[in-house]
Amino acid sequence: MSVVNLALADCERTKVATQICVIGGGMAGLLAACRLAQNGHRVIVVESGEEQLDPAAQALSEIDDPSGRYVRAMTGRYRGLGGSSSQWGGRTIPLRDEDTGERSYIGQPAWPFDVAKLQPYREQIERLFGLSSDNFEDIPMPAWQRILAGGASSLTPRWAKCAAFRKRNVAALLKKELKRKTGIEIWLGATVCSLETDREIGRLQAVVARSVNGKTLEVRADQFILAAGTIETTRLLLHLDAQADDQVFARCNALGRYFQDHLERQVADIDRSDPAATNGLFAFRWVHATRRDLHLELSVAAQQSDRVASAYFFVSMDMNGSPLSEMRRVASAFQSGVVRPSDLKGLASGLGFAARTGLSYARHRQLYVPADVGFQLNVRIEQLPDETNRISLSRIRDRLGSPMASFSWKPTIRDENCMRSAVNNLDRYWKTTRLQELCPLIWRPGVQNARANLVDSAVDCAHPSGSTRMGTNLRESVVGPDLRCHLVPNVAIASASVFPTAGSSNPTFMILKLALWLADSYGVRN
Repeated sequence: MSVVNLALADCERTKVATQICVIGGGMAGLLAACRLAQNGHRVIVVESGEEQLDPAAQALSEIDDPSGRYVRAMTGRYRGLGGSSSQWGGRTIPLRDEDTGERSYIGQPAWPFDVAKLQPYREQIERLFGLSSDNFEDIPMPAWQRILAGGASSLTPRWAKCAAFRKRNVAALLKKELKRKTGIEIWLGATVCSLETDREIGRLQAVVARSVNGKTLEVRADQFILAAGTIETTRLLLHLDAQADDQVFARCNALGRYFQDHLERQVADIDRSDPAATNGLFAFRWVHATRRDLHLELSVAAQQSDRVASAYFFVSMDMNGSPLSEMRRVASAFQSGVVRPSDLKGLASGLGFAARTGLSYARHRQLYVPADVGFQLNVRIEQLPDETNRISLSRIRDRLGSPMASFSWKPTIRDENCMRSAVNNLDRYWKTTRLQELCPLIWRPGVQNARANLVDSAVDCAHPSGSTRMGTNLRESVVGPDLRCHLVPNVAIASASVFPTAGSSNPTFMILKLALWLADSYGVRN
């Protein structure tokens, strides 16, 4: 593997050629490139950022959003080698079969993709991140804590797996493997600004990337994989179309449309009058050395009854002023690859807390959470696809001269109905189980007001998807079940942008499985 920073290249303009060009050196891009090289392909990865987070590159993620409604465009995606994995919380949980199957009660057809084909990749991804191979539906716990499963008609518990901080950054995890591969070339600080198509044969021939100091890189390839995240991937395809006088996707009505995200808001605090009980129920726990987090999903029965999409609850902690915040800050610095002396200053004061935490782990395999640390319940709902929610090209250009992504996005009445259903079922679940006796809910203002519009104060979760959706009809979708663009068949997409629907969990696990499957679909070269 060779790594070149475009800004430091010897020539003002460099031209290279390869079999497969991967645009985006984040989680999906690096994983796909590594697998392609394992299969004998020559690969060039073009990444906008540097090895560490660079403010100049990060500024290129700014969007044009006149309404100001979409707030996570700058803080939910990161340009740089490893992409969002340098900041990612490590939470891994698959979509349910119901998420990708037909849901006639909300008018959603099944995904046009046999998701069962992705099952073999689960073990590979879990091994990469150092996760145990246990299931997500059940974990060992004391009998009294099994009250969490007592309200399954309303909410169904699953248990997410969370990678340790040192096992989250994909660039670090794949570093040794990539170094052994001679068929990979990675260009950093190279932002794709131009895409050259052959209109007669409907193929992408080359991309031109620029550095912030004006140097250019032209990459010619037989095949291209867009793995730059939902927003950037969509912007690049829109830019490709614009540079071809809007003729490439003229027969497609879906490009940029159906943009969706999970919508989140805090709905309640959990009364911690009984610190031991609340710690036992809701604190992080470890099973076979893997941290597990409670993931409370709106049951399928409740979704069908209320004719709404999926939703899930998770517990967050108010760690401000707690030794937990110092520990997390230092661990995050190690994850990002940049540790400063100032990051270590607060650790000494937390030695007593560390001892308590060690004892709690030894006895209960759980995190010790002090009684003064608050537990909050947060809901995230699946936003259903709506063609009016879209990304287009802005008239405003970034510092490299490319049009920004322009947003027209807002929650809909169906999103409000889903969030209201989730809150009502949370109330029912708490009362059905013994949780109301052990740790009553303290509802946030307005949440139980039937006239309040809950999504008005909800925010996007940085789980964007849908704007290059998968389908079999080229007018209503951008890519086919093979993840290749209907109208530009040598361009494939490894991104949540191909998701027809968002589902009941964060998109990371599904993105990574699709990236590996896509890489394998190119076959093995001798």
